[in-house]
Amino acid sequence: MAVLLASPLLSAGRPPVKHFINLSNGIEALEPLARAGLAADSVSFVRVQSSHCEARDFDGILSSLDHNLLMHLALGFECRVYDYGSRGNVWENARGEAELRFVPRALWWGLEWARYALHTLWRLPPAREPPTLRGVNVQSLFDAQMRKLPKPLGKRLKYYRPYVAADLAELRLRCFYAETDLDGNREAYGAMLRRYASRAAVSELTHGPPPEPGELGLYEFDRRARRGEGSVPPHTLKRRS
Repeated sequence: MAVLLASPLLSAGRPPVKHFINLSNGIEALEPLARAGLAADSVSFVRVQSSHCEARDFDGILSSLDHNLLMHLALGFECRVYDYGSRGNVWENARGEAELRFVPRALWWGLEWARYALHTLWRLPPAREPPTLRGVNVQSLFDAQMRKLPKPLGKRLKYYRPYVAADLAELRLRCFYAETDLDGNREAYGAMLRRYASRAAVSELTHGPPPEPGELGLYEFDRRARRGEGSVPPHTLKRRS
């Protein structure tokens, strides 16, 4: 029987937060996050592609979900995904007025489909509202896609179900966006990533190096090691110490 994990922080209404940069335009969020004081080693990366959304590749979107993101969502973390949009679309604001917003399709389409699929596969409590895309009810569309989900893909996503926090009622997935200034500028993004790597190195110097694996009872795999020869039964051999 699967063991459901309780999350004290979630019960207290204070879920821990994980930050995810959606590649590639989301790289622009690295600089403002750093200025806000977020440590470089608190940032992770995902790649939900708008091209999958445009092609209505439902399976492709789910296949691209990162294991780091999936595990933290299951455990009840608040996962914040950052991305920058290049195409403006008309959206309705809280006052019912039309305004131009640069919400990437990966967020409003891709991750909303992912939210619904994971909610269903992980057997979370019934949602209070049906799934919508830009205000349109897509319950029947999403249900039809769930019925067509390839078995290997469903199995991959169900892997995390035993680790879902017992008090998790809905995925704590939040998406943040802004208009891009550098749409697809790989040179600029490369410079931002190198600065991010430098900040991570400085952070390690400040907090000290990570523990040596040997101190934790772990061994580093030697990729040059050879297979042992002979017919000695494995259970008679001395264990490595």
